[in-house]
Amino acid sequence: MSAPTGVAVIGTGSIAEAHLHSYQRLGEQVRIVAVVDVDEGRAAAAAERYGAAACRDYREALAREDVQAVSICTPPFLHVEISAAALRAGKHVLCEKPVAPTLAGLDAIEEAQRESGCVFSGVFQLRFGRGAQQLRRLFEEDKFGRLHLGLAETVWYRDQSYYDEAAWRGAWATECGGATVSQAVHIIDMLLWFMGEPSRVYAEAGNFRAQIEVDDASVAVVRFKSGAIAQITNTVSSFNQQRSLLELHGEKLSAVSQGPVYDATAEPFLLSSPDPDYAAGLQQEMEERIPEGYRLLHRGTVGDFLDAIATGRPPLAGLDACRAALQVTTAIYKSAMTGERVDLPIGRDDPFYSALPPEGFGLPPYPPV
Repeated sequence: MSAPTGVAVIGTGSIAEAHLHSYQRLGEQVRIVAVVDVDEGRAAAAAERYGAAACRDYREALAREDVQAVSICTPPFLHVEISAAALRAGKHVLCEKPVAPTLAGLDAIEEAQRESGCVFSGVFQLRFGRGAQQLRRLFEEDKFGRLHLGLAETVWYRDQSYYDEAAWRGAWATECGGATVSQAVHIIDMLLWFMGEPSRVYAEAGNFRAQIEVDDASVAVVRFKSGAIAQITNTVSSFNQQRSLLELHGEKLSAVSQGPVYDATAEPFLLSSPDPDYAAGLQQEMEERIPEGYRLLHRGTVGDFLDAIATGRPPLAGLDACRAALQVTTAIYKSAMTGERVDLPIGRDDPFYSALPPEGFGLPPYPPV
């Protein structure tokens, strides 16, 4: 039996618990060596819970020879710095979203990953829901036919206390975007995973809450290279009814997500077809082939990350997936701020490639001036 992978978790906020719990459930396959937080009290408390060392500076963890991999759970503005440093220190990296604030920032991570040869994975946990895994099988086996329409909705609620309790939230410089990248990016990743490469985006977005500067709502229409189209709708101001939704419509089959608000892909999708027997047969077949799933989808993410380290294969949500999602979210912001349709991919000479927002650009004012 090979030695367990030594892991450090950098950042001990609420999302870090999903990582720590997932690593812990893997037993002898992994050992939580260190937890890191600039708040010494929080670091010490997490270290005690998981039998690890407490560090105040992430560089302490990167210097440890018994750490082979890290989970980055810090505020977004630190992701590029820590990811690149960890890769150059020879550590494998699992990073929460948004992995980078800009495409240029993602380039810096990719360069460090290429130089190190280590594994880098983003956290797109919806890929590991039982419904998502069943749907992927159907897609790969061409049970949909050509997809022509997708609908992706993230209709959530975040009150002002959500932004007040963490000083980095609600600001471009520190959250690196608003609801489009902090909440909707997961369902956007799922949409791209099934519908393929997008060719252009038109979007509207805005900040309808005076207490924050980033977007709290956005709507986008995406055209794909296949000719298919999709709509992405996102808000964090739905007071009484929250939902996450992914719909995929093809020539032979349609699928609608049925999972809970924050784990939309955890449950089997509802399948339908012009031939009811076709859809019912596939629904039953998928239940038999993939009958169980994760209660905590981060367990799938963490398991895939460690398996990629062990086997040398690419992770399911590697740099290509991160870049695809970031191209679309950047295009949503660019379109909303310029009022123009955005052709993809966004190139290195585009001001939105290296800054968000670039100097002189911003969301349309509300109410209009």
